[in-house]
Amino acid sequence: MTAPSTAAPTRPQALPGLWLLLVAVPVAALPHAWEQPPWVIAVLVAALLWRLVIHAGHARLPSRWVLVPLVLAGGALTFSHFGTFTGQQAGTALLLVMVALKLLEIRSERDVVVTLFLAYFIVVTTYFFNQSILIAAYSLFSAWLITAALIQVHGGRPLPFRRLARSSALMLVHALPIMLILFLVFPRIPGPIWGSPGEDTVAQTGLSDRLEPGDIAQLLENEATAMRVRFDGPVPPSSLQYWRAQVMTDFDGRGWQADRDRPEIPAPETDAGDVAYTVTLEPTRARYLPVLDFPASLPPQARLLDNLQLVQRNRVDSRIQYTASARLDAPPALPLADEERARALALPENAAARSRVQAGLWRAMHGDDERAIVTAALELFAGEPFRYTLRPPRLQDDRTDHFLFETQAGYCEHYASAFAVLMRAAGIPARVVIGYQGGQWMDTGNYLRLRQADAHAWTEVWLEDAGWLRVDPTAAIAPERIETGLGGLFGDDADAPAFLRRSGLPWTVQWRMRLSDWQELATFRWESLVLAFDPERQRELFARFGLDATDWRSILIALVVSFGGLGLAAGLIAVARRPGDDRDTAQRALDRVSRRFRRHGLEREPHETVTGYAARLSAVRPDLADPLADLARAYTRLRYAELSPVERSDCEARLLRALREVRPGVAWAAQKKRRGSAPASAPAPR
Repeated sequence: MTAPSTAAPTRPQALPGLWLLLVAVPVAALPHAWEQPPWVIAVLVAALLWRLVIHAGHARLPSRWVLVPLVLAGGALTFSHFGTFTGQQAGTALLLVMVALKLLEIRSERDVVVTLFLAYFIVVTTYFFNQSILIAAYSLFSAWLITAALIQVHGGRPLPFRRLARSSALMLVHALPIMLILFLVFPRIPGPIWGSPGEDTVAQTGLSDRLEPGDIAQLLENEATAMRVRFDGPVPPSSLQYWRAQVMTDFDGRGWQADRDRPEIPAPETDAGDVAYTVTLEPTRARYLPVLDFPASLPPQARLLDNLQLVQRNRVDSRIQYTASARLDAPPALPLADEERARALALPENAAARSRVQAGLWRAMHGDDERAIVTAALELFAGEPFRYTLRPPRLQDDRTDHFLFETQAGYCEHYASAFAVLMRAAGIPARVVIGYQGGQWMDTGNYLRLRQADAHAWTEVWLEDAGWLRVDPTAAIAPERIETGLGGLFGDDADAPAFLRRSGLPWTVQWRMRLSDWQELATFRWESLVLAFDPERQRELFARFGLDATDWRSILIALVVSFGGLGLAAGLIAVARRPGDDRDTAQRALDRVSRRFRRHGLEREPHETVTGYAARLSAVRPDLADPLADLARAYTRLRYAELSPVERSDCEARLLRALREVRPGVAWAAQKKRRGSAPASAPAPR
């Protein structure tokens, strides 16, 4: 290891591109301010301020005796905070710290170039934590600044910023086709484009694997997108858009727990009337895949459980896209095992005592007519004083009894849970299903957007003649929630979130919501076309051209054809943009004569007149004196005389005839032999 230099630190020099570097680095690092620990950003800001002081001439560059301890301290801080130097979070933090310290040792153009290339890596690491369209646009802006700084470094002299900006933008535009080819052809890996985000950086859906009364009501304020759906055909009515996510059978008296370790069943056969759709699902950190009730055909990576819940092997830690279809009429008739029946009838001892009494009255009144019991429970909810509310009161003691006989006000999960308990108390197997219902139809993008606020809970009961049957108590107490979505239910409620209200909003809020809709459309396009381009979609793209995305030969063929086509297109564009020949007939004829005599050392000099040039050639080739004289006269008339169209046509004909006769030809060797010496240039007359 080289010992630190004891030489005095040098003063800063006016390095080309340094001022742009000091702008480009903080711009590239800005998105990391929301992802990195505060001390990392503080180190970068301190180094920038220090470098600005140096750049202004108020301080000297620090010596290596100062820089080496700073580098060691930066590495130690990174390791003490993350426990490692590798990984997305730790690696990015170390990169930012080292770039910050690199700013303090820039002494030459080479240091500027190295730092700028490190800035490109800072831009790339942004995608470890955020892959939105806004980040993509911002990263292009950062790359544009860094490229402009590189152009200035190699410019040799200070260049105006307008020229730097234009040159940098052109370079990025020229690079876009190459980026697109590599994006489409280069082998994809499962998961996010830029790697798997860490556990703390992955967004999580509002649907938990446990449901208690009040949980879904808390999601009403959450307008974050949960999923986006594009239908391949007619859109089913809102009343049939139940997106099944999790099924909950076990009840402990307070809440419901999602089913686990369910057996897998084969996918049902597809019917002609199925509704086909494609889902773009946001990260959930869970294994379930929301599907439209009731599943018909499934995506290849999914498994169908016996409770008709769709799951995949790995957690959804990144945005995914999958295609499925559904039957909207009725679920498949699956048998109910004795063990499963016991689970679907179980109630904790001493739980819901008053509810048991009410269910017993229904059973005594209707006997074995289970459909009549279901109808009686729905009629109970549909009548007074039950109400559907945004702000359900807090439940105490036995939650089911307190809701049914005291508060009688709640949200979807209150009614779904209470209904399931009533059915079990009446001897009818029941379970709770949670997912999404309703959503916002985006006319500009022709897709359905479901927010976290669209989370919903409903009930399924087992009837001997029908199997599991969906029963939604919300449809009885607040049918507008099912028919028109949350906007139809709370559109005129002043306490509802702004994105659900239809009137009474300030114009500023209305414009913000309109801009939010356009941003949502842009985000959907970005996610469906770019972020959801996974290995499966790449295989589909290759298959259209008879290639295999998993075969290196197919990949090489695709690369060669793509880059070959790109090169051909660039060549054709270059030819098309080549400036045309603006020379007239006379000038083109004179230039052709000059080229013919060039290999004999008789090329026309730039200062030489056409008459003088003809005289010089005639002195060397007397046999061509007449056609040379004719050519000179025709040239002079065409260039300087006022000619009628007929005269100009006649003069051009004489010029071309003389041009055909003025050729060095094979007679040159004989002429040279007769003279006994190499041809000498005659002085051009003035």
